[in-house]
Amino acid sequence: MKKLSLLLVLIVGTLGLKAQSPNLNIGDSFPNFSYQGQFTKKYQLSELKGSYVLVQYWASWNTESRAMQLDFIDVYARYRDRKFKKARKFYVISISLDEELHTWEIALKKDNLPWKSHACDGLGWKSPLVSMVNLEQLPTNFLLDPNGRIIAKNIKKDELDEILKPL
Repeated sequence: MKKLSLLLVLIVGTLGLKAQSPNLNIGDSFPNFSYQGQFTKKYQLSELKGSYVLVQYWASWNTESRAMQLDFIDVYARYRDRKFKKARKFYVISISLDEELHTWEIALKKDNLPWKSHACDGLGWKSPLVSMVNLEQLPTNFLLDPNGRIIAKNIKKDELDEILKPL
């Protein structure tokens, strides 16, 4: 697979972000960001409004975050095509803190995750997508409701399943 076919270049939208953003908590709106996908089309998180979205931060060198991503495969398979009462779909966006794009690509191939929204800008902890959420540790994830508000943070597979099941 070509290196550029996997590379997703992240571009933080016009968010007016300060050097250090406050910690995001349940009930807060998640900042919008855009990224270029493998088919050269630019996507924005705001395009997923009306759907539940799990935004997760990980890195190929962080075994706990990779294990957590693998844990989410079953939940994703269960809910990706589900018709929710007040939402269209369920999506997962994985944002990598890898600095070596080749290492990130190898991890993606090895883990074979079913969702297609994978992003890495090669800037690691210096990425704008890290500072916009004031990320302090890996793994970290945020579950967003159809309005883009955080309804859960740092959840595990069973907690995600319990939240999505009645919706």
